[in-house]
Amino acid sequence: MNLEHLRTLVSIVEQGSLSAAASARHISQPAVSKQVQRLEAELGVTLLLRAPRRRVELTPAGGRLLSHTRQTLARYEALERDLAGLQAVVHGRLSLAASTIPGEYVLPALLAAFRAEYPQVEVQMTIGDTADVVARVLAGEADLGVVGSAVQRSGLRLERLLGDELVLVVPLDHPFASRKQISVAELEGQPLVLREEGSGTRHSVEAALASVGARVPQRDVVMVLGSSQAVLQAVAQGLGLGFVSARAAAQAAGRLACVGLEGVDLRRGLYLAYLPQRLTRRLVSRFLDFARSQFTE
Repeated sequence: MNLEHLRTLVSIVEQGSLSAAASARHISQPAVSKQVQRLEAELGVTLLLRAPRRRVELTPAGGRLLSHTRQTLARYEALERDLAGLQAVVHGRLSLAASTIPGEYVLPALLAAFRAEYPQVEVQMTIGDTADVVARVLAGEADLGVVGSAVQRSGLRLERLLGDELVLVVPLDHPFASRKQISVAELEGQPLVLREEGSGTRHSVEAALASVGARVPQRDVVMVLGSSQAVLQAVAQGLGLGFVSARAAAQAAGRLACVGLEGVDLRRGLYLAYLPQRLTRRLVSRFLDFARSQFTE
């Protein structure tokens, strides 16, 4: 059904005659008549009662069509406005900051999907530890951040994006490699390779241990490294044991083994971090909505 024909029907009713509708629509009166005839032929009903020197009147069928037509045109116009709003945000630069795990294992696929829908948006992303990401967001150097721990800062809004889990990675020839879990006490005396202080992974491990009254044995820490890949490489070289995201550990399957800690919940969230005032940028708001739509947790 042609929307222009429907608009013509509304105009006939509002103007009171075919000639007046033709003038309002800037088309000829025969064209108006033809559009009405096509509607009537398509629907198989008579829509208008025509009488000389009288205003055009609707038949019962015409009245029902008019009611639905007005609703349809209103919804179509709302759709046009909504799509026009989308067009307003397909241009621009989006600045993101992410900690290692979301930056290397989550955001690449998300950004590929976002760019497929908004190909003219330029995305810039920096990767650092959680502390660095939060600092960049608070300083206005990044529109949005994605971090691996729920760091509370004044003015910063955190929103859980999806879940993650940390594991202890060990060399394949280590006695722990054949076990699914070890006790916290068994960590004593084991050389540990940890992430740096500002890392979400480090913070999450320390928080999980603290929840059961334990802590990382600092005297056993032999190395502190700035990325999960560096930790994996160090463990593979036999320098110690390390905690990393299961997402990162999956990349080392066949080279390292993953172990859990008895009674310690090493699950965590990955969080969107942003300043609410940044959402006044439609591009930022659109990306935030898009990210939410990709994850159902």
